[in-house]
Amino acid sequence: MKKKYLFIVPCLFALLLHAQLPDRTVNFSITVGGAVNYTTITDALYGLSSPATIWVAAGLYKEDEIVVPAGIVLIGGFPEYAETYEQRIYPGNAISSQQSILDGDYAHRVATVYGTLDGFVITKGYVFDSIANSINGAGGGVLIDGGTVKNCIIHNNVASEVTPSPATIPGTFVASIGDIYCTDGTILQPLYSLNQQGKIVATLEGGIPADKVPQGIVFYVDPSPTSNTFYVMAKVSTVKKIFFNPTFDVPGIPNYALSNDARADFNGRAQTDSLNAYIPRWIAQNGGNPWYNHDYATKYVNEYNIPVGTTGQWHLPSGGELYKMWEVFPQMEACARDVLGWTTAQTPMFKKDFYVSSTEYDNDEIWALTTYSYPWGGWGLDKGNKTTPGYVVPITVKSQNQD
Repeated sequence: MKKKYLFIVPCLFALLLHAQLPDRTVNFSITVGGAVNYTTITDALYGLSSPATIWVAAGLYKEDEIVVPAGIVLIGGFPEYAETYEQRIYPGNAISSQQSILDGDYAHRVATVYGTLDGFVITKGYVFDSIANSINGAGGGVLIDGGTVKNCIIHNNVASEVTPSPATIPGTFVASIGDIYCTDGTILQPLYSLNQQGKIVATLEGGIPADKVPQGIVFYVDPSPTSNTFYVMAKVSTVKKIFFNPTFDVPGIPNYALSNDARADFNGRAQTDSLNAYIPRWIAQNGGNPWYNHDYATKYVNEYNIPVGTTGQWHLPSGGELYKMWEVFPQMEACARDVLGWTTAQTPMFKKDFYVSSTEYDNDEIWALTTYSYPWGGWGLDKGNKTTPGYVVPITVKSQNQD
């Protein structure tokens, strides 16, 4: 019996090794396990019977829509000289030259997956259908139809109800969430990935260029196809400010009774302008009274000048702007900590506390972000007294036009 077991174990080991070898490869410089090498993914998929596996070398692939059939596993991220599966590099851990990038050039959907797509960057896909909620207009980057997509980075894709044109295609000039906006208009694009502890980490190949001055982190991109507008956050204040004391209803700022309406408010710039027009006048009229506040939230953003030369560009976020920031705060934290050096793991940017907005509830209260109990209930956009001290996040709105 021992001899029989000794024979079976090596056979099983050999089968496992064989299972990891590809049936076909794309743009490899060597032959792996007898696999035929192709120059395009489309050619490698053609006529292939399932089950089968294709290994794809790092590189930029601009092909027609790639359809991965059921039973086919398409794996990217291999160096062209790879001989083993273990040599692949996951896209979140790779620099751009080590990634297998599927680029739709805003001409079509990048991929439809019935089988498995593993380890690619999927970008610049575009689908459209004039009928809302149509499957034809879904999945600008990738449409998953019974298949599996894993270990992929999917960004800068469009699913629209209008045909692609220079006016509707965003292009690379539009920022993505987590990008770094510089004072000269340059946009730096860190890569984001999960570490072994499930925490988002950020890396920027080559670091911040010596001639670039980061202004802030992109936390929201207007989805309107012709807007080209995105929202940039500065550092969160290290000291607390109040909306104002005494409480009053600010002319020019609407009151919102419902949280849904407050989250839909993106008028932070206009509301900051209204506060700037009213509060100094109120102070001038009540200059002899010592009991009111002189160091309020809007005054903080008016005087904010980091980096130097940006005074006047910042405003107090509205309820909607503040909430969008909170929705993506782990990515903001990663960029601030790992790339910009604004914070450390011990001194996070978003503390569990109270954050001031420019959106009013009534005479006495504003819609503020409360994160005291995160992640255990009791957090989100909620009413808070105008005299409650809270942290302030200056933001600015930028718009870039197509060249």
